[in-house]
Parts: sequence; C-alpha cells; structure tokens
Amino acid sequence: MLIRYYCFYYALGLLCLTLGKVLHPLFYLLLGGYAIFVYRRLSLYHLCLMILLCIIFYLQPHHILQLPSVIEGEVVKASEKYCYLKTDIGTIKLYHQEAIEYGDVIKAKVAPLELYENTNDYAFCEKDYLYGQKIFHKAYLQTLLKQQHHPTFYHWLEQRLSDHQDINDYQKLFILGERNESIHDDYQVLTDLSLVHMFALSGMHIHILYALIKNVLGLFLPRSLSRLITYLLIGFYIFSIPMLVSLYRAFFVLLLYDLLKKWLNKLDVFAILIMASLFYNPYIIFNISFVFSYFVYFIVLLTQHMRYSSFWIYLSSLPIILTLNAQIPLIAFFVSDILNLFIEYFYSLCIFSIIFPALEIILKYYVSVFQSILSFLETINHFIVFSKPTLAWLILFYFFYFRLLLRQELQHRYRHDICALVSLMLVLNVWSQYKIYGEVTMIDVGQGDCTLIRLPMNQGHILIDTGGHQEYDLATQTIIPYLKSVGISHLDYVYISHDDFDHCGALDSLLEHFSVGQVIDSFEESRQIGCAHIQMLKSNKIYSDSNDQSLLMYVTLPAMNILFMGDASVAVEKDVEKQLQDLDVDVLKVSHHGSATATSATFLSQIHPEIAMIGVKKDNMYHHPSLEVIERLQRKGITILRTDQGGMFHIRFYGKERYILR
Repeated sequence: MLIRYYCFYYALGLLCLTLGKVLHPLFYLLLGGYAIFVYRRLSLYHLCLMILLCIIFYLQPHHILQLPSVIEGEVVKASEKYCYLKTDIGTIKLYHQEAIEYGDVIKAKVAPLELYENTNDYAFCEKDYLYGQKIFHKAYLQTLLKQQHHPTFYHWLEQRLSDHQDINDYQKLFILGERNESIHDDYQVLTDLSLVHMFALSGMHIHILYALIKNVLGLFLPRSLSRLITYLLIGFYIFSIPMLVSLYRAFFVLLLYDLLKKWLNKLDVFAILIMASLFYNPYIIFNISFVFSYFVYFIVLLTQHMRYSSFWIYLSSLPIILTLNAQIPLIAFFVSDILNLFIEYFYSLCIFSIIFPALEIILKYYVSVFQSILSFLETINHFIVFSKPTLAWLILFYFFYFRLLLRQELQHRYRHDICALVSLMLVLNVWSQYKIYGEVTMIDVGQGDCTLIRLPMNQGHILIDTGGHQEYDLATQTIIPYLKSVGISHLDYVYISHDDFDHCGALDSLLEHFSVGQVIDSFEESRQIGCAHIQMLKSNKIYSDSNDQSLLMYVTLPAMNILFMGDASVAVEKDVEKQLQDLDVDVLKVSHHGSATATSATFLSQIHPEIAMIGVKKDNMYHHPSLEVIERLQRKGITILRTDQGGMFHIRFYGKERYILR
C-alpha cells in the first residue's frame, strides 16, 4: 500500500499548517522547510499528497456562527453552575441557575457572555480552553422555555454509584470522567505530583476495560465474537458519557488498528486520527488532553521495544509538565511505576462495583489506603521550580531527545546527547533563578493591587499587596502560578499596605501554599533588600478611614524610584507634603485604583512622575479609574499603565536603563 508507513509524514505537515493558521504565521516557514525534507527524504509523490491534504484543510471553512437570542439543544455536560449545550450552531457553554442534567433537551432565551483571554502572562486562557473543545460561545440562561429529561445509560451508571461519598468520588472519576468538589484536595495533590493523568479517565483505563471485558466474554464466547462485542460495549459506553479526547483516541486506535492492521501499522492509524482531529477542530491544539495523550502515545509507539521505555516516556513528558506547572516533582517517576499495578486493581474494582455492590467494602478500604498514600507522598515530595520554558528551549530539548532515541535504536553512543539534555535542564533552572535584569510587575488581580518586584541575580523577591477575590482563591489560581511560571519559588518579603480585602484578601492562602519569608504590615522607617531600598513615609495624624492608614512606600531601585500610595486620599497627600519634596519619583502607583479621592494636581506637581501604574478591574462597579484623574495624568504627559486595558505589565530594568513591557 502506497501510504503504509507514510501517514505520519502527512500528519506532521498538516500539524505545521494548523499551527501556522491558528497559532503563529512563523510555522508556515517551518512547513516550507519540512516540505523540502519530505521531497528529499521520500519522493515527489508523497510531497504532492501532503500538499493536496494541506490545501483541502486550508480551504475548509471554519466560520463561527453568530449566537441567537433563543437556542435549543441537548446537554452534553452538566455541573451546578453551567452546562455544555450541543445546538445547531455548535456547542455552547451555558451558565444557569436551574436544575439541568446531562442528556436534557432544553430551549432557552440567553444573553451572550464574553470569552475571557488571559490578562496575566502564562495564565489560563478561557478562550483557548473552550476553542480546544470546539466551543465558540458562552452565554447566560435568562429564561428556560422548555426542558425535557431523557433517561440515558449515563443516568443508569450514576444511579449505580455508591452512596458513600469517598467511594462515589472515585467511581465518578474513573467511570464517568467527572470530578466532584469533595475530591478537590486529593485531585490537587495528584496534579502537583504530575500523576493526575493516571487517575483521570483516560486511554490507559480503556485498555484495562478492554482486557477485562474481552477476558470475561472469552470464557463463554469464541474469540472473534467476544472481541466484536467488547468493541460494541466500549463504543456504547464512551459515547454515552461526556466527551473525553483521550478516550476517543484510545478507542479508535484499538478499533481501527484491529480492522486495518493488514494495510496499516499503529503509527499510521495514530496519524490518521491526528489528521481527523485537526479537520474536525483545528483549535484542538489548545486542548491539553489532546496534546498530552496523543504525544505520550506517540512516544509509547516509538519506545515500546526499547529497554527502560517508562523512563523514555517520562523524559519526553518533562517539557509538557514544565509548560503546565513550571515545576517538576522529584518523586513522580518512581511513584508512577509503583502505582501502576495499584491503579489497575483500583479501576477494576470501581468497574465491578457497579455490577456487584458488595465489592464496595473492598473499594472503601482501597480508597482509604490511597488517601493515606497521597498524604505520605505530599509529605515527602519536593519540587524543583524551573519557570515555563521558551519555544527555543522546547525545540532544542526535543531535538536532542529524538536524536537520543535514534542513536539508541541504531546502537550508537549517545553520551553527548544525554549531556546536552542535562545541560538544557540546568540552563533553564539557572536562568529561571538568576535573571540578569530586574523587573517591576503589576499582576492583574481584578479590582485590587498586587505588585511584584524582582531584583536581578536572585537578590530578592518582594510582593506589595496580594489583591483579593470573593469568588475564588486568587493566590492559588493567579499569583502562585505566575510566580512559579517565572521561576520564583520563594518570596522574601510581602508588604501589605492596609487591611482592605482588595489589598490583602489573598494573603492567608498565599502563606499556606507558598514559601514567604516575612510579612510587613506596619510602619518601619526603612529596609535594604539587595539593590532595593524601601523607605516609608508617615503622617503624624491618626485617620478614621482605613484607606488613609495605608503604608506609603518609596522604593529606590537602580533604574527608577517608585512611590506606592496604597489607597491614601488627598488629605494624606497634604499631610506628607514636606516629605514628598525630598523624593525623586519616576514611577507612581496611583492611589485607590485611580479614584477621584486622591492624586491631586498639587500632588503630581510635587513629585513629577514619568509613569503611573493603576491596578483596576475592567468595567468595575466603582467606575475606577476616575476620568478626572486620567485627564490630570495625561495633561502632565505621564505614561499610564492600567491592568484593565492591557492586563499585566512590566517595567524591566538592566542596570540604570528601564523598558516598559505590556
């Protein structure tokens, strides 16, 4: 067959085209270089096939239809606050306050909602996440016009789950691929240990399920018939629960290879699935489950005949782990091998407990043992924080990684390639910790203040205020992930300007989940931290308003002097007037998010800043920043940096030179 052994070449070309179309045009250059490689390595025939496939893909329309005011469809995923509704214009994420269940057919009047993009560097991007699942609209349910409930196999499975909460949590995770809030702590530990893929319903579990059903049926039926029924049962199962990319990949690899193994090998089948996925949804490259499951399976195919294949698989996943978490748990590799057999029995018990509820006694014991194991692993685990790798680093890593696999396959010496990979890891770690530049970063925490000062060559890391959010944990979801993403594993000092929630609400969680040296929330005259000198201004008056009790901090850095005004009002500005006369201010952290109660014309005339920083939420209820204050800053020719307009921003300095990065 002319395409046997060559499908992967076509899939790789299509992937380059997709990255160019969806991610960045520079990948078109990579596609051009790859086309030359295909021509020289294979033939003109295969190049023409690849080009034809790319042309068909490029001309395929991917229009996003407009969201109507009234929608109707079937619920394909449900939770307490939102559901995914499959409609004629595609799947919609629909927020609601109704009792909506999986499988319901509903008709509703809706109001469109904005898909949020990440406003902080390396942060979660809702738009990419939903696009990766082929969801292009988000809406709020205003009026439920119709609701029809249809019992499904999913509901039958739900009813068969245990009444015991701990058992129910893991049955739901293993069988339905859904996570209850009550399992959040266990799931977070698994995520931190980079083991969550072993417990979230994935391709590994489909292979176990396939073996279980086939072996049981094989006791009573002929081999070919038992295999056929097994495929039918698994297909019915995975299409009856919310869609999971890793399950689809595992099932279709099993099925298609069994049907086509006379003409195609496993790599060919795998490549066909990649191409089908890209045609179905080019944005699937943003789906972490797609990237992780498909890439790891590709490595499994490459290393299945090698010694220590589990090590090569783990090594290949390190850049993905770093891209997601910016850190590597030291015990993950050893624990994953030990837990493999445990998980097989754990998963098998969950499956059989649906049919034989008496097994819940053993399953309860298994859950208890597993939770004890998690507690122990959490105690002994240690992380190495690296920072999120750059594209250049990723390219170099995988260049040496695949070169290493090739040389081992050819039984050549590969000592230099191992040294190169180790060197890359060391370089990333050192570069993450010892930046040659310093940086002042205002983190976008919505309606609040949070400013990070990173001193060059690891002299110190200072956080001024933490912000706060009533609906979610700002520390674990925004601040800590950003700190780790830039290679910061420890804060030397956290300054809290005053006790308003929007300045200190995330402090308790930050102290619980991150290493912090010292918290300073009261007046001190001065402190030297590396090349930074922090001096506090103080009025002799006592104020009843907590905003006026804000710590006023004057931070001297090699390239700039920054005045942090907290939420202090005009009254405080007047009371510290004499102290301001002695200050040379380059950057002003504008008081109270740009409120009209502060930043008077007289105050600006005294300090003459060149840059003004404002931490504020987009479309906030307080209408901050005040138009009056903005116009005042503009008249003075001051550069205004606002988190509500461009998200996070940085003022980077090399020696005495500084640059604004947005």
